[in-house]
Amino acid sequence: MSGLVWGLCGASLIGVSDCVARVTASRTSLSVLIALIMGPPFAVMTIWFATSGGWPAWNAWGWSASAVSGLLNVAVLALLFRALVRGPVTVASPATSSFTVMLVALNVLAGHPYHWLHGVAALTVFGGVAMLARPDHPGEERYDRAWLRVTALLGLGAAVSVALRMFLAQEAGAVLGTVPAVYLNRAFALAGALGYMVLQRRHGPLARPYGMTWPLVLLQAVLETVALGLFLTGSAGGDRVGATIGFSCFAAVTAVAARIWLGDRIGPRRLFWMAVVAAGVAAASLV
Repeated sequence: MSGLVWGLCGASLIGVSDCVARVTASRTSLSVLIALIMGPPFAVMTIWFATSGGWPAWNAWGWSASAVSGLLNVAVLALLFRALVRGPVTVASPATSSFTVMLVALNVLAGHPYHWLHGVAALTVFGGVAMLARPDHPGEERYDRAWLRVTALLGLGAAVSVALRMFLAQEAGAVLGTVPAVYLNRAFALAGALGYMVLQRRHGPLARPYGMTWPLVLLQAVLETVALGLFLTGSAGGDRVGATIGFSCFAAVTAVAARIWLGDRIGPRRLFWMAVVAAGVAAASLV
């Protein structure tokens, strides 16, 4: 399969995971949630490596890229969560979704193959995702310019972190292989989440999952890990830009998943912008 298809497969899982996060994140402290998402895959993969004897080979660049990528994973969620809590979502989400263009640009600058249609597709997908994130009745009039500026900066910080995180994950995957890169990413992200948990505890007790929240958190752990693996598999095939464009469509999947599971309404405006995202993917597939 092409990188674009692998990226789309990863986007489908991340989109569902983000939909699940709307429930789990409201019931669990963010640091605890991140740690629980990273922990089970790390434990399972550790057992697998221990029994198979095929531990990730040492490579200074691969391990360094994995370490920074894993820690950025925690930073992304922390920045995005804070931006969404501050509001408005109409500023936070579009700013964060700009990672698509950044990640494509990073891969182009790194010398990876691209076509001018990739640029058109990336901008089309970015525009569609940004507009898809806007609610039907924005309430920006409640915020002054200073407030909006901080929210936008937080969202932009999340976008830069996402772009760097995914690019470094691609670099690690190219050197170490997909499975070792995913394993090290989970390991360093878990370490970062535990450190974040220590910081959060200073501000009060942490909320842990309860009842039926546990299966949802475990589902997120599986979806997040497999999605990263699919994205790196597509990137390893020499089509990093295509994999990036495909992966960036997760917001459209989230909207569909929320409609099916949570009953969210998808009006004509959102359907239009979902079609724009699909058009961007179609443009990328022509390359």
